[in-house]
Order: sequence, then structure tokens, then C-alpha cells
Amino acid sequence: MSWAIYAMRGPGGVRRLEDIPDGYEPPSLGTAESVVDRVREIAPGVDASKRSWLLLKSDDYDVEMTIGKGVEVRDITFYINDGPRSIPVVMEISSKLGVTPYDTESGNFLTEQSRPPVPPPLTEDEIKANKPKWWKFGRG
Repeated sequence: MSWAIYAMRGPGGVRRLEDIPDGYEPPSLGTAESVVDRVREIAPGVDASKRSWLLLKSDDYDVEMTIGKGVEVRDITFYINDGPRSIPVVMEISSKLGVTPYDTESGNFLTEQSRPPVPPPLTEDEIKANKPKWWKFGRG
């Protein structure tokens, strides 16, 4: 399960996604090429073979980034998949680009203490549906 983080240059002082005024258009972050160049300064191994969808993978982080298909980048969505340094990498890239990262689940801005959403507990029906049958364990 991925954890989506939305990042943009918002109006000053906005601490929650819901506080961004309707119709707000974030200013440009630069061209897609210049954004990729700045991302490379933080994550040199970024796979930018598809310019609109960047892959950042290492032993410490697994993050995907969408920067849109336009010439100018106005916002970014990060998808955090795994890794102990994924949040710090997203925060470093956000700082480098001058954007504020917002947790799309809570609406709050991302911090080092942020954690991915916890899925709701399984219902009784879901538990029964996923429970292995006794005969699949074999006999010893």
C-alpha cells in the first residue's frame, strides 16, 4: 500500500490542505527538466526514464513521484512505498523544490513524525475469507 503525499507552493501560512482556497493555482516550480535535476541532487539514482513519473529506490527508501506531463511543474505527488528514509527523502526534495508536502490522508503537512495511515481492522467476514483451510497445513 502506498502513502500519498501532495506537495506544492501554497499560499503563505496554510498548514492544512483544507485551508487552501478554492481555485488556488500554485506557482510554477520550473520545467520538468529542472525539477528532475534538483531531485537528482538529493537522490542521484532517480529513474527519470518517464519524465512524468519518477522512481526513487535504494536500500533506504522506495518513493515514486508524479510531476505531471506539462512543460512547467506546478505540484507533485509522492507515493511512499517503503523504507526507513522515505519520509526524510520526501522532505529533503520538498525543501529543495520549495514546496510544502501534505499528507493526503490527514490533510496536515508532513513532518519527520508523520506515519502512514493504519488500515482499519479486518471484519469477521474478511478474517474468515482469508483464513487458510486446515488441510493446507498438511500433517506432520
